Amino acid sequence: MDEAFLSEAAEMLKVMGHPLRIRIAHCLEPGELNVGDISQAIGATQSATSQHLKAMRMRGLLDARRDGACMYYRIARPEVYKIIQCVRESAARAQDGNQVVGGH
Repeated sequence: MDEAFLSEAAEMLKVMGHPLRIRIAHCLEPGELNVGDISQAIGATQSATSQHLKAMRMRGLLDARRDGACMYYRIARPEVYKIIQCVRESAARAQDGNQVVGGH
């Protein structure tokens, strides 16, 4: 496999490896939001939310635009949702497998 691909894939997975970052991506799926709206949606402080947004933006996963005093964020790489969907499907399959095993 190409080393550049492996590095990029590992970096994206690492950045998205925090539950709050997955929540941020989920709440941004319908469109852009400002920090206050995002922090309220994910149940985190604005300070913590800003730190996670910065990490995601630095890795190229988010775009931001300023409107007056507010920063608005949106997903820059929609493939993030494919990653989340794959994990969701995998977790569902694991859950279904555990129910079958646990039911015996």
